[in-house]
Amino acid sequence: MEPVGLGATEVDTNFNANVVTHSDGRLLHGIGGWQNCLAAGCTILAIPSFRDRIPVIVDEVTTLCGPGELIDVVVTERGIAMNPRRKDLLDAVKSSKLPIRPIEEIKREVERICGGKPQRAQRANRPVAVVKWVDGTALDTVWQIS
Repeated sequence: MEPVGLGATEVDTNFNANVVTHSDGRLLHGIGGWQNCLAAGCTILAIPSFRDRIPVIVDEVTTLCGPGELIDVVVTERGIAMNPRRKDLLDAVKSSKLPIRPIEEIKREVERICGGKPQRAQRANRPVAVVKWVDGTALDTVWQIS
């Protein structure tokens, strides 16, 4: 089982990940080979808990790029969240001294630090990009910001 370490602009409490937009909804760049790496035996997202006072762990990602069932671990400076689907990983670290915490707990702590949840972007009715899975299936749409 080969692990892979990746970054993300947002992760939600269902471990879904975003790499093409920030919370403000603005398109950053393409995905590149990021999605291909999700086929690894253990996918680890190393992210800061917030950027510019905006929480990175959110209720729902602005743009879906990677489905939560393929994200195994989220590592922040405030703790490590392990996807509950990965019982094997949870069992492996059960007696360790690693700062394992539920993702919802990390999210609540960061929201307190940052003064609340990030504002959702106000979207216009014009699509500017479509996020596709590696097989061409459409996952999400990036909308113009109003």
